[in-house]
Amino acid sequence: MREFLLPKEGFRAVFVIGKGGVGKTTTSAALATAIAKKGYKTLIVSLDPAHNLGDVFMVKLSDKPKELRENLYASELDMEKLIKGYLKHLEDNLKHMYRYLTVINLEKYFEVLSFSPGIEEYATLEAVRNILLDGDSWDVIVFDTPPTGLTLRVLALPRISLIWADKLIEIRKKILERRRMIAKVHGDRKFQLEGEEFILPKEEEEDPVMKELLEYRKEVEFVERVITDPNKTSVVAVMNPEMLPLYETERAYESLKKFQIPLNMIVINKVITVEREIPEIKVKLDAQKRVLEEIERKFPKTEIIKVPMFAEEPRGLEWLERLGGMVLEG
Repeated sequence: MREFLLPKEGFRAVFVIGKGGVGKTTTSAALATAIAKKGYKTLIVSLDPAHNLGDVFMVKLSDKPKELRENLYASELDMEKLIKGYLKHLEDNLKHMYRYLTVINLEKYFEVLSFSPGIEEYATLEAVRNILLDGDSWDVIVFDTPPTGLTLRVLALPRISLIWADKLIEIRKKILERRRMIAKVHGDRKFQLEGEEFILPKEEEEDPVMKELLEYRKEVEFVERVITDPNKTSVVAVMNPEMLPLYETERAYESLKKFQIPLNMIVINKVITVEREIPEIKVKLDAQKRVLEEIERKFPKTEIIKVPMFAEEPRGLEWLERLGGMVLEG
């Protein structure tokens, strides 16, 4: 039994990462199915815009968790809906912080922002945060993630966002300090909006911008604390026994280590096993052997699971339970 995939204190979050097409969704679904069979209330969430989690389970899924069997729930998040919700949240916060922005066409601004680089990562991070906030409703949460590049950017965002938040808080403190200095000489700065008089905030506790920055920092710090806690979070990398997936897994390993996020296990999918020599695939088998040896050499302290290539594609709960048992139990 691989204890690092099961809860110790509260809930356990398991992020399954990997290059597109290596069997990441099937592995995620199998792992969630096996964990649920052990009696743990398990939620599997697809964060990948190209959803096929429902296809693997052979059911139709939505962004609301659907019960598939006892202790097993699944959902697929709508990325377009996530981005719209994230931008609406930003818009509402801006209108609250800066009342005078109501005269500006914010809707047009956010319509353009929805196509900006990075917005998908921030929307995904917000979705992950909301799921983790509800973590106590589950024993284990399995995240079927987008391809490696996007996933790594999402997992790196909390650390990067904390640095930015600290810098912005520092700048805001200096702005408020200067406002207080000006107020001592010229009095409070006042302005009119729709017939109502407002005093420009100069103290931290009355400044909506500072309140929002501190709240944002608290939210990001929560995600950072969870994903870097080895008692809370595990990362499982899925790859095929080929050189390109190996290179990508190695880069992911180094990136996760930099951000102190634990990568606990590598699942090597579609390993070809034969009982006799087959000349037609000898080159393929030789290449596979070299990759497997390289994996053992590069990841000596990481749990490695080899999953054979099956005669048919694993789909449906019965197949997934069998495959999940291989990953969970070894």
